Amino acid sequence: VAILTTIGIVFSVLFEALRFFQAVPISDFLLGLQWSPQIAMRADQAGSSGAFGAVPVFVGTFLIAAIAMLVAIPIGLLAAIYLSEYASSTLRNWAKPAMEILAGIPTVVYGFFAALTVAPVIRDIGTALGLTVASESALAAGLIMGIMIIPFVSSLSDDVIHAVPQSMRDGSLALGATQFETIRNVIIPAALPGIVGSILLAVSRAVGETMIVVMAAGLSANLSFNPLTAVTTVTVQIVTLLVGDQEFDSPKTLAAFALGLLLFVFTLALNFIALRVVRR
Repeated sequence: VAILTTIGIVFSVLFEALRFFQAVPISDFLLGLQWSPQIAMRADQAGSSGAFGAVPVFVGTFLIAAIAMLVAIPIGLLAAIYLSEYASSTLRNWAKPAMEILAGIPTVVYGFFAALTVAPVIRDIGTALGLTVASESALAAGLIMGIMIIPFVSSLSDDVIHAVPQSMRDGSLALGATQFETIRNVIIPAALPGIVGSILLAVSRAVGETMIVVMAAGLSANLSFNPLTAVTTVTVQIVTLLVGDQEFDSPKTLAAFALGLLLFVFTLALNFIALRVVRR
């Protein structure tokens, strides 16, 4: 059932994306630097012809995901190492469920927190430092998204590290290694496949997040690597394109499927790279 479902998703997205590329050249979509899919709904209606360059959308996606990973990976991995190797069993049994509560909070709550609390704080700090900070910024969305996905890294990494056989720890310590050297040279390499898997899951979670970006980063498709500006992501644009009374066979609506197909290819490549790293 899972295989057939995956095949159905791929072909349905691919079919609609090919219809989009019949109207918009694939080179314009992949290399275009302007994203403004506003077109007239009827022939007798005035409207823009639309610009379907996906580069700004994917730049915003990668920018926010990168900020989230810079927050989630170090904190999550260090938390997993501490809970597994240093914390007492009582503290571990209390701290791990408390941290996993973060994963159960609805994303709209994170979005409200980012928009109403974090974004104004970042704007005030930027103003005090003489920086120009947008009211909705990639930094605010990335920070909150990173906090949200910390449990994805910490919980899975903790389980993998905790599953490393005790005999490997005892052998390393018996040979004269310190606890830090044992963690760095024995435990982390042994648990690396699971750690890479947890990071990959966190990246997928960050790339697919929508509500936090809508509320904290905005809808503007700006081609910028500045985390203090407003940007948008692929998932936000897909949602935006598929709502309203736009005709379903128009390039504006079909652009959502093209974005989805490109995102699918990216995540597939990400999985492939992670698999090669784990094997090496």
